[in-house]
Parts: sequence; C-alpha cells; structure tokens
Amino acid sequence: MDKTIESQAAVDETPSPENAQKMLGALKQEPDAKHAYFMRDACVHCGLCAESCHYYLSTGDPELIPAVKVEKLTRTLPGGGLRALLPFGRKGDLSSADQREALFGAAFQDCSLCGRCTLSCPVGLSTRRAMYAARTMFASIGDLPPGLSDPVETALEIGNYIDMSTEDFVENIEWIAEEVEEEIEVEGFTAPIDKEGAEWLYVPHPLEARDYPMLLMAVVKILHAAGEDYTFSSHAYDTANYAFYQGNRDNTRRIVRRVLEGKEKLGAKGIVQSPCGHGYRVMRHEAEGLLGQSLDFPIQTFSQMLDRFIREGRIELNRDAVEGPFTYHDPCNIGRMGGVIDEPRRVIQAATSQFVEMEPHGVWNLCCGGGGGLAATADYGQKRIQVGKAKADQIRETGAKIVVTNCYNCMTQIRELNKAYELGIEVKSIVELIGDSLKI
Repeated sequence: MDKTIESQAAVDETPSPENAQKMLGALKQEPDAKHAYFMRDACVHCGLCAESCHYYLSTGDPELIPAVKVEKLTRTLPGGGLRALLPFGRKGDLSSADQREALFGAAFQDCSLCGRCTLSCPVGLSTRRAMYAARTMFASIGDLPPGLSDPVETALEIGNYIDMSTEDFVENIEWIAEEVEEEIEVEGFTAPIDKEGAEWLYVPHPLEARDYPMLLMAVVKILHAAGEDYTFSSHAYDTANYAFYQGNRDNTRRIVRRVLEGKEKLGAKGIVQSPCGHGYRVMRHEAEGLLGQSLDFPIQTFSQMLDRFIREGRIELNRDAVEGPFTYHDPCNIGRMGGVIDEPRRVIQAATSQFVEMEPHGVWNLCCGGGGGLAATADYGQKRIQVGKAKADQIRETGAKIVVTNCYNCMTQIRELNKAYELGIEVKSIVELIGDSLKI
C-alpha cells in the first residue's frame, strides 16, 4: 500500500456509507464534475490520451493511461444508463476501502493535472478536470496527502505556507536591500515595503525570502534598474496556493483573498507574481470564478514584466554573460494553461545566443512530473522521479547545459531528475538568468 494512502486511511479508518454520500454530495456541487460525466458517457477508449501522458510515456503502465485512471472515478458516479452494464462501466463503491484507495491514488499521485492529454482527445474530454473533481470529493472528508494538508493549514493561519512571521519577512527584505545597495553602489537604497499607491504589488514566493534570497535580490535589482514603481506587502507575501491542489475551493478562495487584501490595503494598481506555476494560474485564471467577480486590474507573472522591460529598453543585458547552451521548460500552469509561452523565450533569447528548444514545446511541452502538488508530498518522491523519465529524456536530447524555467516546483523536480538520470545540467530560474546578465 502507498505510504501516503496508508497514512490518510487513519482519517477515515472505517470507510462508511455516510462518507461515501458526503463525497458524492461534494461532487454534485463541484463545477468540474460535469467533466467526469463527460468522460463516462463520451470516452470511446481510443487510447490517444496515452501518448500524451508523461506517466504512461515514462512507465508504459496501462493503468496510468488517462482514460483508465478516470474510470476509477466514473465507476462511482450515479446513473450511467446502458453503459453501466458494460465491463468498463461497472459500478464502484466509495464505501469500499479498496475502491477509495484506488481513486485516492489516481487523483493525487497518478495525475499531475497537467492537462496535456486533453489536447489529444478527439472530442475534447478533460481528464484533468475530472481528476480535480475527484480531489474535491476527498477534500470534503478531510482525506488529503500531508503535503497538501499541513502547508494549507499554515497558510490559512499564518498567511504563508512556510510559517514565516511578518517580522522575519520584513527583516529579510531589509537585509536583501542592504546587499543590493552594496552591489549597485547606491547610497540609501531601500526595497519598498507597504508603499501606498504603487503601480505594482510584487508578491514573492516565501522561499525567496527565507531560503533563496539571491533570487529575491535579483528581483529587487531588476525592478530598480527598470525604474519600476512597486512595493512588497507585509500582509501578502506568498504567491503559492496549495489549497488549489487540495480540490478545496473554499480554502483556495481564502488564500486568494489575502493577496487581494494586500493589494487593496496599499492601493496598488496591479499584481505581479514571483515565478510560480499554480500561484499564477489561480490568481490570473481561477480567482474570478472563485470569487464570482471581475478583477479589473492586471495580474502578471514576472517573466511577462521582464519581457516588457526588455522590449521597452528599460533594462540592458550583457548577452552571453552566462555560458549556455540553454533550453526552456514550460511550466504547465504558466504555458499550456496560462498562455505565457512567447514572453519567457524572448527574455531568454535576449540573454543568450545559445538557445535550443525542447521538442515538443509550448502547449505540447511535457510535464516535468512535479506538478499537481506532487513536489510538495515527500511520499510521492519515488513516483514523480519515475514518471519524470520522459522529461529527463526530453532535456537530454537538447544537449543543453542549463535548463531555465519559471516555477519553483518545476525547478525542484528538474533538479531531482538531474540527479536521478545523471543529466549533467544546471537548473536556473529565469529571474536568476536575467539578474546574472543585467547591466548595472
């Protein structure tokens, strides 16, 4: 039995009809539930989704074909007509421990919600959205992987998922500003915190402030060089939103609101986010639906701002200051599902003449295997390395020495793939590359 499933079984040691009904009740309220029914009633089992899924491409395991994974959900759905009489339409039982464990594993471990298989489906069925609906079912009874439970509880209680106090955040920003002051030799330099009326609220990833200050130094240095009007917020300094991967829309909404509160308190005109795949996607593409209101201000991921700075001549780069060759990994939530594809490429190509594309790339780029919350759950480490083989092979074929990306989970996963598959590469944030290339 999978260790994480084993630990979560303690949440509901005796699967009950009551919990089964609660899960089905949650499914009825979930907007993505319709995609589960679409999968049940319209999937013809053509197999085209298999060749789109990095799980199947890496392992060859037929149980990891998207259509097969979704059957663990669709068999539990009420109704079904004549299809329920067919062998692949047999009914499941959510009060059965075996059925529950199979669905739990499919939803949280065996699908990173990357969305690539939907591009291959001849009728546009969305395995990603069906499996997200399955996550909402488990979230309704509190049955979640630890990596998607503890960080969210901390974020809701403290305001960021790594339990960093406001005092520590402010002190770290002040220290970072001192380091930048020394580097750029501008006496009295500061990084603005809680500045009212700024053009942009920059929402960092809290790991930048605590564990990777060099990345936040690069951000501060770039924003200064561009002459951008920005501020940090002592209220909202976490761009991550792991509640989204729980399948818990209420928790997701609460974390979104904290970021919006930070913006409103300061009267900032827009939000720019540290490179974080799911964080950007939630704020830019999910928040309006979650809140039931229009957000009439710009929301960007930092690579879009970098692209604008370069196009407008607001920053200058020492091209080829960092030796390549380079390739770029498209985070699923920023590229395929976020539409930010050309901007990071223009940024990288402004910094180097040694750029080579992965094949395929853009919307068809392979998931690294760390999305969907898998990189946050230690018990899934072995599985995500296994299913990342296809990405490792894709990277190796480029011949690149440096892989650039703009998502923390992707960086974590690709670094681990580098060790496991001996790729001999370096992994850089797009922010780090531009910081190292910046003319001061």
